[in-house]
Amino acid sequence: MGPKKHGVSRTVLTINTKREMIAKVESGQKMADVVRQYGLNKSTVCTILAKKDITKKTQAAEGVTKITSAKQRSAIHDKIERLLLVWINEREMKRDVTSMSIVQEKAIEIFEKLKEQTPGSSSEELEFKATTGWFTKFKRKSGIKHVLMHGESASADKEAAEEYCLKFQEFIETEGYRPQQIFNCDETGLFWKRMPNRT
Repeated sequence: MGPKKHGVSRTVLTINTKREMIAKVESGQKMADVVRQYGLNKSTVCTILAKKDITKKTQAAEGVTKITSAKQRSAIHDKIERLLLVWINEREMKRDVTSMSIVQEKAIEIFEKLKEQTPGSSSEELEFKATTGWFTKFKRKSGIKHVLMHGESASADKEAAEEYCLKFQEFIETEGYRPQQIFNCDETGLFWKRMPNRT
């Protein structure tokens, strides 16, 4: 029975390693030094140098992919904000209260729909986070005035509002105010028109 043959271990080189080797040889370093530095056979290094154009094109292609992804993200973010602004204006026309959290939820909803409509997109390539920082920038950039930040007066819950209405009605009846005297009411105060002293 003959001697057992051992498989030859093969070193797998990354694109970055190949780029480094090519750059060193092109900068004037001796190929023998590169061979020793990386612990490779001379034939392997020669093959890498012979295919250096392919390696460089791979690098360029990766760069284009990154730039394209960045442009794609930027375009989608701009579209999110444009659609969001239209939606906010529609709510204002209906006199619906719009808070920061409502805007953030809608922004994420728009993003998910746009991502589905973008061919070849993935979670890594397209990313959007509706953070407080994003909202602040969006509000400043778009010039919207009627979106309330967290904790402002319009954030009062429904139960508290209903309770206030009952107490308010009791107050009107106790003090003898008539409905036509009252022109504005909010959580901070009550404003009314004084009836003339003379009749």
